Amino acid sequence: MKRALALGLMVFLFGAHVASSEEMTNHAKIVCDGQEGNRDQYLRMWQVLFMERDASRVAEFYASQVVSHNSDAGGAGSVVTSEQLAQFWSLSKKVNPERVLDDELIICSGDYVVVRTLVRSTDKMGMFGQPPTGKSYSTTAIDIYRFVDGKVVERWGNSDLVSIAQQLGYEVAPRAETKAAPEKK
Repeated sequence: MKRALALGLMVFLFGAHVASSEEMTNHAKIVCDGQEGNRDQYLRMWQVLFMERDASRVAEFYASQVVSHNSDAGGAGSVVTSEQLAQFWSLSKKVNPERVLDDELIICSGDYVVVRTLVRSTDKMGMFGQPPTGKSYSTTAIDIYRFVDGKVVERWGNSDLVSIAQQLGYEVAPRAETKAAPEKK
């Protein structure tokens, strides 16, 4: 159940819409320190997976196993296979076709590509166990990709889930405080 929820949340947050040819240009500000190969591979990945969502090409961009440090799905240090990623991209295209990801800033250094993205979509799936609201939302996300031999081997990602929840009309309340166990002497 936890794995299915994590996959559903990943699809909700990281699927992209099928864009028209006019939209398929990444207008981000790009700053690189000589690692143009990683930058270029990220831009190809953005086009093929994020915009076209061609799941048959996942292996061009991701290693057979990718370590995921996402705060929004998967959990720190979990391993995702390229087959799971292909399923994710196929599902995202099916369940969230209107999704738009606009990169605002791309920074490359060494093996890393850091991307700040503006995410826009409409809640047609439901979130946090709630039914779909039909409301539009926008939020930001930051993803860090580590490349080895032109493929992503590690990814850190987070997005502003509280902002999405608020825009969809959910009341966001702090977690109940838990009492710490007394210290042993």
